[in-house]
Amino acid sequence: MGDTSLSEVQVSVIIPAYNAGRYIASTLQSVTGQTHANLEILIIDDGSTDETPDICRRIAADDPRIRIISMGNRGVAAARNIGIEASTSDYIAFVDADDLWHPSYVETLLSALHPLPPDWGAVYALHRIIDSEGYCTRASSGLSARGTVLARHLIFRFVGNGSGLMIRRAVYDEIGGYDSAYAEHGIGGCEDLDYELRVAEAFKIEAVPLGLVGYRIHSAAMSSDSSRMARSLLAVYEGAIARNLQLPRWVVDCALASVHLYAFSKFIAAKNWKNAANSLKQIFRFSPRLAGIVFFGLILSKLRRAARRAWSKLVTTKNNLMKFEQVDPQAPLGGGLSSFRTEKLLKRLSEVDRALDISHHQRRSEMSFTNNAPLGNGDPFAL
Repeated sequence: MGDTSLSEVQVSVIIPAYNAGRYIASTLQSVTGQTHANLEILIIDDGSTDETPDICRRIAADDPRIRIISMGNRGVAAARNIGIEASTSDYIAFVDADDLWHPSYVETLLSALHPLPPDWGAVYALHRIIDSEGYCTRASSGLSARGTVLARHLIFRFVGNGSGLMIRRAVYDEIGGYDSAYAEHGIGGCEDLDYELRVAEAFKIEAVPLGLVGYRIHSAAMSSDSSRMARSLLAVYEGAIARNLQLPRWVVDCALASVHLYAFSKFIAAKNWKNAANSLKQIFRFSPRLAGIVFFGLILSKLRRAARRAWSKLVTTKNNLMKFEQVDPQAPLGGGLSSFRTEKLLKRLSEVDRALDISHHQRRSEMSFTNNAPLGNGDPFAL
């Protein structure tokens, strides 16, 4: 990508913020403290009614890289889009106002993406779950994939939050911004996944398999509304499948089983029994084996949950947890393999992604796969 030194490459950081007064200062500290200092930092205040604007103004007064843009409350997608439009850099990174970045986040992702050809449009990092006080409570699965990743990302959702993606501006120029229609229909929450899938449909994506993002789980977070998150994800998959009719039927089955498994867990958490039952029915339709695992898992779940809580009270204290900034980014994440025979499934999906990549390079508008079974036939998890 030319002779430009990496330190000379500016990166725009988009931070949508709505009533984030409790966390915005620590988020900004993690952004302004990046080892890659050439940043344009745009805070999009999405109609906050708490102290968020005042905190941002105080911090911005000491850092000329920060700009604050105020708007009426329209949701995270609209806020990100306004930030992109106001930005000037060729690289754009997103972080939510309650999440954290490791100090090397921007430098590491930019180093991975910048040397690649233009058809590599984005790069992502993995994450660790942090609590309201910034302590790491668990890590993401550790699974990642690079290149043409559409089929694999549909099933495994590698990024898992809105704070782990960096794109080239060319991506926005080609596919546009985040879809604000989710919030307008009352199902905001998974706009980040929708965007990742749309990026994956048009570009290759690089992966940095390190836990460089601190993804905060707390009661005020958008992701804490379990029922809305479930409905949001189902809508994302409905759109993604409709846009990608070239996908093999077994991949569609697999994706639908995966998304209904997520929705089932969220509906159960929200005590939305009717929708939970419907999701379980859909899981059985697309993967009887997976449905059986879920059913028997339910029988044991209360006992397991009680045991975990008891054990947690004995061994989990702040003394044996680490703050996100204290964790070595090279430290292993989760194992990534599950009872769903992930390794074989990833291999099969990789073959589909390779075919999609070949099709893309040949500029075919459609791609055919042989031996496509009717929708719902077979069991993608019975490998």
